[in-house]
Amino acid sequence: MTAPAQPQKQLVLLGAGHAHVHVLSTLATQPLPGVQITLIAPYPRQLYSGMVPGFVAGHYALEDCVIPLEPLLKNTGIRWLTRSATGLDANARTVTLDDGSSLSFDWLSVNTGPVQDRDQIEQAMPGAREHGLFVRPIETFGALWPQVADMAKTRALRVAVIGGGAAGIELAMAIRHGLSSSSVTLVTGAAAVAANYAPAVQQRVLKALKRRNITVLPDLAVGIQAGEVLLGCGARLACDVPLIATGAQAPSWLGSSGLALTGNGFIAVDACQRSTSHA
Repeated sequence: MTAPAQPQKQLVLLGAGHAHVHVLSTLATQPLPGVQITLIAPYPRQLYSGMVPGFVAGHYALEDCVIPLEPLLKNTGIRWLTRSATGLDANARTVTLDDGSSLSFDWLSVNTGPVQDRDQIEQAMPGAREHGLFVRPIETFGALWPQVADMAKTRALRVAVIGGGAAGIELAMAIRHGLSSSSVTLVTGAAAVAANYAPAVQQRVLKALKRRNITVLPDLAVGIQAGEVLLGCGARLACDVPLIATGAQAPSWLGSSGLALTGNGFIAVDACQRSTSHA
């Protein structure tokens, strides 16, 4: 008698970040026998975040910065769901999707990337939802930025980049290059510019910003209104485009996932990037 076929194991790839793009690119030639793989990714392509400043500066077209997913899935047998996750139960091994459906898994790989928590940012900076241009999700930012560039062709804009970390610094310099007739102000918050870097690096960054005539305001943005950013000192910064490049957060659905998390809400992992509570 023929032995009954063993049920396939279910591997879910949640997100199409850099790691998963690499995995997808190898599965056509190195399949996993006995494994049904499902990719959950809402967009038809992966926009490479490292090239976004170059896109803003005008060095690249948006299409130069993307990796289409469909060619990577050819001849792989991978099922692709164009959805996003809204929930995760690590103990029950299920992912809840944005259409209300759920998906079971034997193994889960998470590569969705960080987000900008709109609720959290709105609390700290009322008006951000209505008036701010958020850097994340990057796909949305990539679609909206050309509208800003078109406006800059008709008049000089006043751009405020809110966030003094690497992303804010790179984008401020890129905007200065791409929208040369516009003014650029970097609102760094209470911390110094490039606060996570060594003092010598901070000094070099400040000099580079000064050479490019980028104004640096070491103050908090506490609100955004039409045409202005409200500062912690009580002043109002005239602004046509408030670009929100503050630090990113973990997706909110991780909070109830049952996974062990770090102090700032990301998945706690070991040296091999495995969950410390659900290896």
